[in-house]
Amino acid sequence: MIEPRIYRAAFVPALLAVLLAMFSLESRPRPVPQGLAADVLFDGEQAADRARQIAADHPDRAAGSPGDRAVAEQVVAAFEASGFSVESQPFDHDGDGLVNVIGRRAGRTLDQIVVVAARDAAGVPDEAGSAADTAALMELARVFEGRPSRKSLVLASVDGSTLGDLGVRRLLDEIDGPDLVDAVLVVSGLGAAPDEPPRIVPWSNDTTRAGIGLQRTAAESLRQEGEPSPSPASPFGQLARLAFPLGIGGQGVLLAEGYDSIRVSGAGELAEGTAGEAVDADRLGALGRATLRTVTALDQGQAPERGPRTYVVLAGQVLPGWALALLAATLILPVLAAGVDALARARRRRAPVGPWLLWIALGIVPFLVGYGAAVLLSLVGATPDPPPAPVAPGLYPLDGAALVVLAVVALAVAATWGLLRHFAGPTARHLDDAPGSGAGVAVALALGAAGLALLAIDPFAALLAAPALHLWMLAALIDPPPARRLRVALVAGGLVLPLLLAVYQLSVLGLDPLGGAWYLLLLVLGGQVGLASVATIALFAAVLAEIAAIVGHQGPGGVAAGPAGQAPPSTRGPTSYAGPGSLGGTDSALRR
Repeated sequence: MIEPRIYRAAFVPALLAVLLAMFSLESRPRPVPQGLAADVLFDGEQAADRARQIAADHPDRAAGSPGDRAVAEQVVAAFEASGFSVESQPFDHDGDGLVNVIGRRAGRTLDQIVVVAARDAAGVPDEAGSAADTAALMELARVFEGRPSRKSLVLASVDGSTLGDLGVRRLLDEIDGPDLVDAVLVVSGLGAAPDEPPRIVPWSNDTTRAGIGLQRTAAESLRQEGEPSPSPASPFGQLARLAFPLGIGGQGVLLAEGYDSIRVSGAGELAEGTAGEAVDADRLGALGRATLRTVTALDQGQAPERGPRTYVVLAGQVLPGWALALLAATLILPVLAAGVDALARARRRRAPVGPWLLWIALGIVPFLVGYGAAVLLSLVGATPDPPPAPVAPGLYPLDGAALVVLAVVALAVAATWGLLRHFAGPTARHLDDAPGSGAGVAVALALGAAGLALLAIDPFAALLAAPALHLWMLAALIDPPPARRLRVALVAGGLVLPLLLAVYQLSVLGLDPLGGAWYLLLLVLGGQVGLASVATIALFAAVLAEIAAIVGHQGPGGVAAGPAGQAPPSTRGPTSYAGPGSLGGTDSALRR
C-alpha cells in the first residue's frame, strides 16, 4: 500500500537538513590560558597524609554516620583556619542527619568558581576516594590562604553522594545562579592508583553537555602536570550518550540545572573500586595541582566559552544539537507521509484498520502493568529506595532480592500480554489475510506516532530509531509482500542501532544484560526514565510484536496463506490493473 513517489518526495526535507547540518559545523571553543605553575603550592604528600589520617580515624564515613559528621567538623576547622567564611548546611534523609560544609572567599568581582568534593564514602575505608578528595579540598583552602583572587571562590564538601548526589542538590540552594558561577569543578577519586588515565566527565542527566572551553581548559591543566589527555568518545558514543543521557556524579545534577560543570576523576567515570585502595600521593598531587591550575586559569581569565549546550564533536568540529534534532524530525516525516497515504488507500478499499490499531494499543498495557508492579514492589520495600539521580551501579548490585523483583515484573508483563492477546484484539485467523487488510497501515501509523513521541522526549534517540521506523514500515506496507526472509531481514535491520546503543551503555556501566535490566528498573523507579519514555518504549515493542506476527503468518513464497493454506490467485483484478491482458490473452498474444 505504499506509494513510492510520495515516500521519495518526503525525503527532500531530510536532504536539506543534511546540507544544513554540514554548514552548521563550527570550530571548538578555545581553552582559557593557563595560569602560574602550581607545583610549589599544592602539596601532594601533605594531602595524602591527611587522607590517611581521615581514613584511619574514621574508616566508616557512610552518609549521616558519626564518622561522616566528624570529618565535616574537620573540614569546618580547616576552612576557617585558611580564612574562609564557613557555612554548614544540614539536611535530613530518611531520618539521618546529613550536612554540607561550604567555604567562601570573596574576590574582587561577583563572578564565582565552585569546587565540589563528596565527603561520604560508599565503602571502608575509601582512603583513595572520598578521603583523598576531602583532603584535596582542604589543601586547596590552604593554598588560597592569604592569596588574593579576582573571582570569588567557593569550596563545598557535600554529603549524600552515594544516595543520589543529595548534597549537590542541596548545594544548589546555597550558591548563586549560573549567570554568576563561571564554572563548577567536581573532583572524585583523586588518590586512586594511575591504572588508567584521568577522566573529564562532561555528561548530564539530560541532553546538556559541559562547555567545550571548560573541558579543554581542564585537559590542558592535566597535560601540564604530565597526565595523559583524556580520550574523547567517538561520534557514535557521543550520540549514544545523548540518546540515553546518564550523568553519574555531581556534574550531572549541576549541568541539568544550567551550570557549566565537569567532573575530574582519577578512578574512571564510575569512580568505583577505591574502597580498599591506599592513597597514591603522587597521583593525588598531580591531579590536585591540575585542579588548582584549572581554578587559577579560570580566576585570571574570562569565563570559558561554552559553545552549544548540546553537540557532537566530529573530526575536530562541533555539530550543534539542533542540527541533529532537525535531521531526526525530517527523517520521521517520510514515515508519517507514507502512513497517512496508506490510510487513505485503505479507506478507499474498505480495509479495516481500527482492529489493528487496537491490537497495538493493547500491547502497551502489559508494560504499564509491569511499571505499576515495580512501583508497588518499591512501596512495600521489596526494592531499595531509588536514588533521585543516577549513581554507580555497584551501589545497587544485582542480588537475590533483585532477581525476584525482576522475575515478578517480567511475569506481570508476560501474563498481561497473554491475557489481552487471548481475549481482545485480532486473533491468528485474522492474520491470514494480513497483506490485504489494514494491519500494515496500522503499523505505519503507530510507527509515525512513536517517532514523534520519541522526538519530543529525546531527538537524539529519535535519530537512532529512524532506521527502524523506515525498515519496519517497509516490511509492513510493501504490497505484494516480498519473501519472508527479506521481511525478516528488514525487521532485524531495524534492531541493529538499538542493540548497539544497549551494548554501548552496558559497556560504559560495566554491566551484563541482567544487571542492566535491574539498573534500568532503578532508573525508572527513581524518575530518571519517566513514564512517557516507558510508554514510548512499550509502543515500539507492541509494533514490533505485530510485525513479527504478520511475518510469522506469511507463507514461505512471500504471500499470506489462505484459509486452506493455499496462496491467493495470481490473476490481476481491476483493483490493480484493468487494461488489456488482465483477464486473458491479447490479440498480439494470440498471433504468437
